[in-house]
Amino acid sequence: MRLLPITAALLLAIAVHAAPTKSASDAEAQLGRVESRIRAVTEAVQSDVAARDAIVGELRRADQALAAARARFDAVHGRHVDSAAHLAALRAEQLRARAGVSAARQALAIQLRATYVAGRDEALKVLLDSGEPARIARLLAYYGYLGRARTAEIVGFEQRAVELQTAESAVSAETQKLAGLETDRKREATELVAARRDRARVMAKLQSRIASRSVELQELKSNAAALEDLLKRLRVALAEPGGDDFGALGQGRRPFPELHGKLPWPARGVLAAHYGEPRVGGLTWNGLLLDTHRGGEVRAPYYGRVAYADWLPGLGLLLILDHGGGWMSLYGYNGRLLKKVGERVKPGEAIAESVSDAEAGKPQLYFEIRETARAINPRTFLKGAPAP
Repeated sequence: MRLLPITAALLLAIAVHAAPTKSASDAEAQLGRVESRIRAVTEAVQSDVAARDAIVGELRRADQALAAARARFDAVHGRHVDSAAHLAALRAEQLRARAGVSAARQALAIQLRATYVAGRDEALKVLLDSGEPARIARLLAYYGYLGRARTAEIVGFEQRAVELQTAESAVSAETQKLAGLETDRKREATELVAARRDRARVMAKLQSRIASRSVELQELKSNAAALEDLLKRLRVALAEPGGDDFGALGQGRRPFPELHGKLPWPARGVLAAHYGEPRVGGLTWNGLLLDTHRGGEVRAPYYGRVAYADWLPGLGLLLILDHGGGWMSLYGYNGRLLKKVGERVKPGEAIAESVSDAEAGKPQLYFEIRETARAINPRTFLKGAPAP
């Protein structure tokens, strides 16, 4: 089935023009309007997908639910690890505080024993002694030092006792926090397993439906049409005033066409399909397909701005970067998107992750470069071969 045509409301939304201006605030306002139009494009595309095919809509929801569950699980797991490390540090501090209290207790005991052995009212005895004045003065000074030492030891003992109590309270609080995080982690793990099962169920339904090559060809053509329709709508939105700045590179940065043979590969992996390589029914690949690593990062090869970050039939979780001047790069088959529409990215910045769950399928990355409506061989821009 073909995608539904663009609604009249969407055409009106995309056709709204803003007067060009050189003001920084007006430029930001224009960019905001472009982002709003792109979000309208995304919503329209997703609406068409849902109307086109219920199973494809199910797959979209399953992929997005799996990515969200993975993100929540990773976040809770990260906090769990941090809390466990903090608890270990607190326990070490608790041991140091206990050792300090023990040392202070021993020192105080020594002082008390010395006082007991010397007898009470030492200073008074010295004053009543009929010995030499110089000797008496020295003994009085000694007893003064001894008294101050006793006082210091008592104060030190009290301080270490407070430190120990504080450390024990912190350990208790962190233990409770860790227990709560463990509960959250188990809950998120359960939800992650459920999301995996849902995704696997939907994929089984989809695979059962496209068992024949004729249906597979129809599916591929429909998916290709969905991508072309999306790119067409994005080009219209980016052609509006302010759209030129959406992927603006900034002063001193080279335009995208000058980067032939200079861009790094967006991910590590092994090439599984080349640009122009045949597919089913005479179709060809418009980009490169890499077999990547589970949970591996996908990185932006150059400056750009996110023009699309959502699910699309045939490419799963898809992210599109606008590099200005009509140039775009596409990243499909992701397990998780790390950027949102409108965010600027720099070379080497992580923008997505490959699938990390076996139930989500084989970890792959589809990489495509577009100049306006034309697909360009990405190998002409990339340097060397991908790192395995």
